[in-house]
Amino acid sequence: MTFIARLVLCSFLLFASASYGFSQKRFCPKPPPSPFKHSGQIVTSYDPSVDKMRTTLEHPRVLGKGTDAVYLSATFVHQDPRRPAAPTMDLIFISTSAAPKYHETHSLVFFCDGKQCPLHSAARYQSQPDGHGTIYEATRLTLSYEDLLAITSARKVAARLGQTEFELTSNHLEALREIFSLLAPSPGRWRAEE
Repeated sequence: MTFIARLVLCSFLLFASASYGFSQKRFCPKPPPSPFKHSGQIVTSYDPSVDKMRTTLEHPRVLGKGTDAVYLSATFVHQDPRRPAAPTMDLIFISTSAAPKYHETHSLVFFCDGKQCPLHSAARYQSQPDGHGTIYEATRLTLSYEDLLAITSARKVAARLGQTEFELTSNHLEALREIFSLLAPSPGRWRAEE
């Protein structure tokens, strides 16, 4: 094979591989920027305990003040769209203290735009010491689609956990709205190609 033939063959192979790479790039468009503006971190990962994908929100900003500092978290397990089920999401309020504060508290009350939101679930409590004198407390509430819609549609949301009262900031509400949009996407998103 002559030098010119080798050069033409190499050029052809380089062009063919480059055009394949460029065609692949067109099928992976950059997603549009999120319309939700918040500081929360939303992650989707495989959960081996339920053998499904799980989406979790963790918000770094504190709710409440002083010793009543509470953090917000939310999580849900993805359902198969071919087997529709009523979507639910766990809303979790996490606090740390030297002594348990919420172990007798199983009532979590939400106020949406000044009115009490009737919720259809009881709060569950869990605590765990870290071995250094701090106790992590988590109050978990499983909310239905309708309950979440009422909370995320409100402009002002406050909550009372035992004696602790706090208001969800617009940053917290935007994070909840984004994870809620992932819980119940528009029906067109799951439509099968025909």
